[in-house]
Amino acid sequence: MIETEISITVNRKSDIDLIKQKIVENKFQFPIYIREYEFSYQINFTSDYEEWELDTAILDSFPGYEFTTDLEKGRKEIRIQIIRYQSELSTDGWGRRIENPLNETKYLVKTSASKPEKFSPKIKVLFEDKEQYYFINIVDGINKATDEKGFLLLDDFKTNNEANKAEILKDKLYKSHIEAFQWGYSKMSEVVESDFSIYLENKKKEVREIQKLPRKIIRDFIKACNSSDESNILKHLDEHTIFEKRKNWKTIFEVEGISKFKEYLSSSEQELYGKDFKIRSSWNFNLPNVTIGIKYFPPSVDKGNKFNLKYEQMTITLDNNKITSIIYEV
Repeated sequence: MIETEISITVNRKSDIDLIKQKIVENKFQFPIYIREYEFSYQINFTSDYEEWELDTAILDSFPGYEFTTDLEKGRKEIRIQIIRYQSELSTDGWGRRIENPLNETKYLVKTSASKPEKFSPKIKVLFEDKEQYYFINIVDGINKATDEKGFLLLDDFKTNNEANKAEILKDKLYKSHIEAFQWGYSKMSEVVESDFSIYLENKKKEVREIQKLPRKIIRDFIKACNSSDESNILKHLDEHTIFEKRKNWKTIFEVEGISKFKEYLSSSEQELYGKDFKIRSSWNFNLPNVTIGIKYFPPSVDKGNKFNLKYEQMTITLDNNKITSIIYEV
């Protein structure tokens, strides 16, 4: 059995006799508790039924009032408050836990005056950090077959079409401005989604264009390393290039300037020549820094076994189309 606890607060004490009469008329077969406070009465009872008919009887007794669960903005006198509560442990007649136990509060307040809410036809839409503006253009319309008056939408969501020069959407005649606005918003969304797809595609093109030269410089540098081509390695470097080798995030070797880096390439400690580096597919651009993953087979290993591949990383800094820093993480 599902028990519903019902609590009624009567905030005008003069209403108590009327509410008590409506309760009696419902012929409840359980005790009704009425507590009196200085400014109100509190009525409580527990039923195996929600007793919605009582709400209807109360509402019929107060013309010009309505029940609401949302007090909206501002302050209104709450003449009567009704709370219904069912425990989360409640079960039905077969002992099964009920899925959505009641926990509801409703308020008897004066009926709100019907005032259509004003709105702006201008809609701001964010494409990432860029603001775009769209418009819902509404014009007066009439159904010539019935002489019914209403409102129509213009097939133009990108300009504030005050001259009403655009084509009219011949979908339907809307009964109110707000109905036309809501439907216009839905139709406008289709235009926005299309524009956003174009925006993303253009952004990809811009990004590819920005990354094009850095990618070429880095690929040429790696290719020169694989070919042990000192001249083509050095031509990509800034005069004050810093080369840093790290292991476990700690610097274990560092040189600064082309002459020092050239000495490094000629030494037995160098680790850039002839490794046949392969640049992995993921490039991380945070210009002026570009991080690439590289892989290669160390000497004297079975190159047919992919588990012998070694994975390392380089972070390359560029300025004015020259490499100013190389951090080689092994």
